[in-house]
This record gives sequence, structure tokens and C-alpha cells, in this order.
Amino acid sequence: MQIAVIVVGAVIAVAALCWIYRRPQRGVLLLAALTPLHGLLAIAPVPGIASAWKEGLVLVTAVFAWIHRGVAARHPGPRLHLPWWPAAAIFVAYGTVSGLAFFGIAGVVAIKVTFFYLTVVGILWLTPFDARDRDVLVSVIMGMGALATVVGIVQQIVGPGALVNLGYEFGQQVRTTGGFFRTFSTFNQPFGFGLYVMMALLVGGAVALAEPRRRRNLLFLCFSPVMAAAMATSVVRAAILGLLVGAIWLTILRFRALAWPLVAVAALGAVTLPLLPSGASKIFFSSSSLGQRGSGWSDIISSILVHPVGQGLGASGAAADRISTAEGTATQAVSTAGGVAQGMSSNYQPDNYYVKMLLELGPLGLWAFLALIVTALIWCVQLSRRIPGRDGALALGVSASIVAAMVASLVATYFEIFPLDVYFWLLLGVMGCAAAQHSSHSVRSHSDPGEVESRPTSVSS
Repeated sequence: MQIAVIVVGAVIAVAALCWIYRRPQRGVLLLAALTPLHGLLAIAPVPGIASAWKEGLVLVTAVFAWIHRGVAARHPGPRLHLPWWPAAAIFVAYGTVSGLAFFGIAGVVAIKVTFFYLTVVGILWLTPFDARDRDVLVSVIMGMGALATVVGIVQQIVGPGALVNLGYEFGQQVRTTGGFFRTFSTFNQPFGFGLYVMMALLVGGAVALAEPRRRRNLLFLCFSPVMAAAMATSVVRAAILGLLVGAIWLTILRFRALAWPLVAVAALGAVTLPLLPSGASKIFFSSSSLGQRGSGWSDIISSILVHPVGQGLGASGAAADRISTAEGTATQAVSTAGGVAQGMSSNYQPDNYYVKMLLELGPLGLWAFLALIVTALIWCVQLSRRIPGRDGALALGVSASIVAAMVASLVATYFEIFPLDVYFWLLLGVMGCAAAQHSSHSVRSHSDPGEVESRPTSVSS
């Protein structure tokens, strides 16, 4: 059985490589489409090495993009606009030195976890997305968000017992909080599911609201309430908070019509909250976990006096877990209330990306990270006002996703949760393509008035 799966997989892989070689942008789109399905490998009859498919796809696509770089070079003008690159360069350089200085060769693992998917921006620099690629990407985000929602609803119907029988592990993928099963859909954990749907609702919602009569957008808008409800069943408070702030952001900047629906949702929540069972309300509003996190954060802030340059990239969170896995000390057995042993990380999990950066890279590293995301946010807002049509709406949606990520990072290590790290760099690179191409069109329009008069107008040109 396993041999047959390997053979079929090899045939599909070869066909996919030929397809991507003809146009490397397809590799990036394929990455965007498949990353939300990565969690299915937990029950798939494939060898463990299959989990490295995403890194392999990125590297192969990068090689193909390098081979095809001459095609993009023949087009005049910049390939990408990346005003955030100085901050990113400082962040990457400082983090790389920190990881290697504190952990030696093992620091490469932390560098990979933190910066690997920046490679996607390099791919887009070599072979930029055009307007059609960007529209396809939005369709992918909408479609995969809807698919993940449907799978999540099915999981709630069948229950955790059926999922464990299917091959998922209790305490890993299958988790409960206060007796409530947390939806994880096609992801490894509930966090990835909740935060991905949050991002899909904001990015896809901004594009759909800008052109609501388009069939794809109308269907997405109609299904959005279901997606939001399914996202809530993941019990990821970072996703709920991020979606709320992101929706307010969209309302303030462009879509004032969202104000009344937001008020209605808030009123409905206020009315129904007292009617919920006490256990359900404690899931979302318990202060015990926040108190535990806060005490840990205060200790870290105090330790800055001892470690002014941080304790090294990879000292906590997912990067620390990856380093520990290589050493065979990643988990420790913990007994739950039900008497079921589950693997828990033995490394410190700050549950706050800003605190994580402060712990690992010190104030300078935190400043570089903040400079990166704030610069990217301001740039996307400017693009949303300057670029017309669908790309302008996409820029607004990306800005909302950045705001949501910044808020979510207060209670989660957002930027190291897969595939949110992939989409962060991907969306920044895609907007760089849009900015460069619209700038090039503008230059040609001013330099050749005759060409402007003879060229048909289009909101997506």
C-alpha cells in the first residue's frame, strides 16, 4: 500500500514540477493552496520525510525562477517595490548572527524557522506575479478558507473520538478546553486553523466588498458568517480579537457600511453571553492563563538587564522546540485531568511574539521587527489609496491582516505559526509586484500620452 502511494506521489510530483517549470509563479500559488492542508499528513500513509514538501517546493520554485529570471529582466522598471526591506535586512542579519552566536550550527534551525519563507519574496522578485496571478491568489485564499471551514464543521459533528480513531493524536491535533472540543480542520493544531480563517476573512473580505457583484465575491460574503462561527470553535482568542480589530480597521478606512453589522454582532453577543453555560463563557474570558503569561513576561523583561542582546534566536517557542527535537528532548509527559498523557513542550512558550523577540534578540531585535511590520502596514495603506481596482482592495485587505497579526501577536507567537508565516511574506511580496507594475504603468502613461489615448482602460490594468 505504501509503495503504491509513493509511486503515485512520484508521478504527481514529476507532473507538478514540469508544470511549475514552465511558469514558476505556479509554484508560489501551489504553495499557497497546499499549506492549509499540511495537517492532513498526520493521518496520511506517507513517510515522515513528506512533511518537508513545503521547503522542497519553495527551493525548487526558487531554482526555476532563477532559470527564468531573464524573462522578467526584459521588462522595464523595477520588479518589486519593497520599502520595508531595510528593516527586514537588519532583522534578518541581527537574527542570523544571534542564532549562530548562541547556538552554533544548531542555530541554523532557528534561522530557518524564522526567516525561511522570506525566500518567497525572492522568487517573486525573479518572476513577479501579474494581475491575473494576484486574482488567482485571492481565489485560493477564499477557497481554502471555505474548505477549512467545511472540514471544521464536519469535525464538530463527528466529535474528537472519531478523529482519534482516524489517526489523530489526543493532546496534539485533538485538543479540548473546558470540555469543549477545539476545531483544527486540516491544520496541525487549532491555532493555525483559527488564525488562517481570520486572515482569509480579512483579505478575501476586503476584495469581495470592493466588488460584491462578482459571483466569487458574493459567494464568499454569504459564507463569511459561517467561517467566522467555525473560527470561534477553534477557541483561539488571538483569532477572534484579530478579526474584530481587522474588521474595525476596514470599516474606518473604507467600508463604512460594515459599522452597523459590527454593532449588531456586538449587541447580539452582549445579549446572548449571559445565556451561555458558565463553562462556555470561561473558555473565552478566563483570566488565569493571561495571569500565568503575564508573570512570565515580567520575568523576561527583568532579564533584559542581564541579557541586553537577548538569549539568542531560537531560545523559545517553535524554534526552541525544533532545536530540542534534534537533541531528543522536545517534550515531556504530562498527565491531563482525564488521565491521558500528552506531549508538552519543555521549552518556554511566551505566547506573545513581542516578548519572544525581546527575550531572544533584546531591544534592538524587537525594534527591527517592529520597524518591519509598521513600515509594511503604512506602505499597504498608502497602496490601498493610490492603486485603483482590485489591487487597491487587496492592499487594504493585506493591511487589515497585518493589523490583525499585530494584535494577535499580543497573545500568540503569530509569525512562527504555520502557514501564517508563509502568507505574511507572500502577501508582502505580492503587493510589491502590484506596486511596481502600477508604478511602471503610470510612468508609461505620463511619458507617452498617445499610448494612453489608444489603450483601453481597466480597473485591473
